[in-house]
Amino acid sequence: MSKKNRDSSGVERGTGLTRRDYVAATATALGVTGLAGCTGGGGSGSGGSDGGSSLTPDVPSGTPETVETKYWREWETIDADEPPLDYSATAGAVLDPVPLEFSSEDDPWMREHALMVQRGLDALGIGTQLNDRPLNQLYAQSWDTKGLEAIISMSTHGPDPQRGLDPNPLLMRRTETSLSNYDNYYHPDLQEVLTEQSQATERAEREELVAEAQRIFSEDVGALITLFPDIITAVNTERWSGYVQTPGNGPTKDSFVWSEVNLQPQTDDRTYIKGVTTSMNSLNLPWAAGGAEAKRLTFIYDGLFDATPDLEVVPALATGGGFVDDTTVELTLREGVEWHDGEPFTAEDVKFTVELYKEHSSTSQTPFYEPVESVEVLGDHEVRFNLKGPDAAFMTQRVVRSVIIPKHKWEDVENPSQHNPESPVGTGPFTHENWEQGTRFEVSKNEGHWMFDDDWRADVLGDQATTGEGVDRVIWINVGNIDSMIGSLQGGEIDAIGTTLSNSQADRAASTAGVEKMTSGNFAPLDTKLMFSCPLVRDKEFRVALAKSVDTEGFAADVLQDRATVPSGENPISDLTPWHTSDTTHYEFDIDGAKSNLEQAGYTWDDDGNLRFPNGDAWAAFIERIQPGNMHQRRDELGQADFS
Repeated sequence: MSKKNRDSSGVERGTGLTRRDYVAATATALGVTGLAGCTGGGGSGSGGSDGGSSLTPDVPSGTPETVETKYWREWETIDADEPPLDYSATAGAVLDPVPLEFSSEDDPWMREHALMVQRGLDALGIGTQLNDRPLNQLYAQSWDTKGLEAIISMSTHGPDPQRGLDPNPLLMRRTETSLSNYDNYYHPDLQEVLTEQSQATERAEREELVAEAQRIFSEDVGALITLFPDIITAVNTERWSGYVQTPGNGPTKDSFVWSEVNLQPQTDDRTYIKGVTTSMNSLNLPWAAGGAEAKRLTFIYDGLFDATPDLEVVPALATGGGFVDDTTVELTLREGVEWHDGEPFTAEDVKFTVELYKEHSSTSQTPFYEPVESVEVLGDHEVRFNLKGPDAAFMTQRVVRSVIIPKHKWEDVENPSQHNPESPVGTGPFTHENWEQGTRFEVSKNEGHWMFDDDWRADVLGDQATTGEGVDRVIWINVGNIDSMIGSLQGGEIDAIGTTLSNSQADRAASTAGVEKMTSGNFAPLDTKLMFSCPLVRDKEFRVALAKSVDTEGFAADVLQDRATVPSGENPISDLTPWHTSDTTHYEFDIDGAKSNLEQAGYTWDDDGNLRFPNGDAWAAFIERIQPGNMHQRRDELGQADFS
């Protein structure tokens, strides 16, 4: 991780905060009605210059006095008359507190991250209204594209393999047609570049377009991409060897299956038990609405291809093939594969799977089938995909995301979205044994699966590969909370913690003999999203000042103890992936510079240090900057005066 703000001896920056400072700030905030309310210098004040008030509005002719949060363009993905956020900008007025939301369930230190952003806003004279939401509510916005319910909303992206294999899952959500564009962000140049790269099946051409997209987004501050937090957990290494350090997943989470097929018992017990805090809601993977089942059930099923810990695409049910032309993909399928009930796997299963997903709109498999027009069977183990148009990600993100289901088990199901298989049948490395909702999920080893072939794993895992008989069973046990889980690991009731821990939690767990802390890098960023329907966010001068006000380096060093990578600029593509470019604009942490930018843009402060919107001619300049054609340009690019 970068250490630009430390000297060669490791001494902390003079402007930074120690972990003690962060903890103290957390405790202070907790004393204010659960982190809700106005903090810092901001407020919605009114009155004169006698301490905390707005100026009398000075509004040039033809310029509105107040601008509300609104849709500034038509969104075909949004069925609503107005955004859910109620926030306005008024000439000369003190800024109302900025709504800022997070979930302390997301990561063990997310509350402290929210306080870091709060401190940056406070330094600029902007109050905040903090909202610690349940994680399921926070992520539910992914399915509700009216817009964010807060100006600033933070969450860590999940480590699904396709997010490391291909840039589309993190970049294409910034396009106008994405159902995940719930921050209402639109940049015409970025839209053009992203559309072009999504159709570029020539790798070299696509890499340059993806690099250009990163440059545009970072320079524009399309969001605050603050961290790629390391994955930290704790495991029993006395009973098991062969944990695979997988980026984004660590050795124990459920997005990759490499540890479970590589583990070797050090005792006579070959049952591997993971402690988790989230439970599965069904056994229906194709129609899973995210959550635990969308990951754990992939232990039972296979896709057409898989992703290695080095984020390379390797064969799974398909052993070869690729683009024949820009809209045609032909694949050779693995021979000799059987479904868990003994029926043979053939190309008919692949064709049936895609057609069922398309007909009944599979929720979890949309990224796979969405670009497919039709599927043809060319032979028992050959298929052809006819695509609706060129799709560069089909042979990376989409084929790895795919889940193939058995035709003979699903063809008579009348309502697939409501189907809950009593015992799901796949071709995957594990077979279903038992599920007790909210308590336990159990699978057993599929002996004939290629992942259990020592030579095959050696080719894929390299030095991390082991040899031996491996596990017999994997069991997920739901444990109430992290403290209970650490106690269960130390007491030997579980073998590993299947979620992310803080550094201190992992150290506490590892204080017991036989338990070890494990850390892996991450390609899934902490994305602090901004609501672009809000007039304040639409001002690029504010966005740049916001980026300069957040001490991400200090947070990573002092709170996360360097267990994170800080990107160069607001870049969502990690340097762990082949798609990353470091050639991006980076707005260094600089409170004085941030204030200077705001002052030059016409913002002022009242006697109490509360930030006020511009007034007079500076207000007219603000209105000009937030218009659709101008919101990606700064003051000097528009030829505006320096109002300082």
